[in-house]
Amino acid sequence: MTEGRPKFRVLDSWRGLAALAVAVNHLHGTAFFLSGTLHRNLSFAVDFFFVLSGFVIAASYGRRLSDGFGLWRFMGLRLGRVWPLHATLVLAYLALETAFWLKTGGGTGENLGVLSGRVPFTGPRELATLPVSLFLLQAWLYPWRDLWNAQSWSISVEVGLYLGIALLWKALGPRAYAVAIPAAFAALGLLLVGSDAISDQILRGIGGFGLGLGCWLLHDRCGRTFGTLPGPLMALLELAALPVLLAAAAADWPYLAMDLLFGATLLLFAGERGPVSRLLLTAPLVWLGTLSYGLYMVHGLVFGRVLDVIGIVQTRLGATWVSAHLGGEDLILLPALPTLALCIVMIGTALLAAWIGWRLVEDPARRWSRRLLLAPVPAPRVT
Repeated sequence: MTEGRPKFRVLDSWRGLAALAVAVNHLHGTAFFLSGTLHRNLSFAVDFFFVLSGFVIAASYGRRLSDGFGLWRFMGLRLGRVWPLHATLVLAYLALETAFWLKTGGGTGENLGVLSGRVPFTGPRELATLPVSLFLLQAWLYPWRDLWNAQSWSISVEVGLYLGIALLWKALGPRAYAVAIPAAFAALGLLLVGSDAISDQILRGIGGFGLGLGCWLLHDRCGRTFGTLPGPLMALLELAALPVLLAAAAADWPYLAMDLLFGATLLLFAGERGPVSRLLLTAPLVWLGTLSYGLYMVHGLVFGRVLDVIGIVQTRLGATWVSAHLGGEDLILLPALPTLALCIVMIGTALLAAWIGWRLVEDPARRWSRRLLLAPVPAPRVT
């Protein structure tokens, strides 16, 4: 998933599980599995992304940027990986908003079911915020607001972090870690006490990303230690990982504790030993890892449109299956089993959309950017 890095295939599968957790977190309803502390805290999966991102960026580019790899080549490769699908989704929302504006003649959405009373191009999708959102600046220029494709806030944070750590590696070389890791703990400390000066989104990014950098240092210097642990002990540690993560989320741990737990999980599974690692290397979970970015980015659009359609249909039939309204929390009001069936259909549809996005946008853009930016530089001609 990241150009030139060691192939941590198991961690890619973990990324897929984290994307699935975020998608489930964005499904709400009266069924017991769509409410409560554990369901709410599945949002910590975004922080797992930050920790994992710091780890793999350090693995791929830490030494290379310190040794002279071009800053703009690095940023071009990262943007070639994350920006095209983001831009596609922003443009999809723009098309939907335009269609809504045409349908209402520039007025409100009266008599349009779930859209009733809403004015096009307002709320999170104002035209004034479109350029900022399109170019992934929203988390830095509009903190505390989720604009256009809401999930992109974390990508906006990450792009800023890519640039920041690359500049540190360029300026300080390996000493960059001595700045980034303390900054991570400072950010996580601010999350504990609260800050009005820096948004939680940016603090979560700095904290998780910086902690991931530190995890890479530990893995790089001490990773062989895990290779010498007895097989039964590795199996026990791996089997304990998921229940411990779920128990921590259910216990409402703070960001600092969760990020430390995520870091320990990365260190454990980076060696790809044990029964859980073998399970994570099976084709379905590897496939889920491949689609993880797409699933994370498209599920909000898919879920919203499915619930909009259900909301319109139920209005015409006089039924009450969902409470769906743009700009608010959509709720599934069905009993547990029908809710589970609907959730499976919605997640399956999101995975299909993610696969289409991967085939048509993500993978071609990634390949194109790599061909362009990793091509050998021709030697100067001698005359």
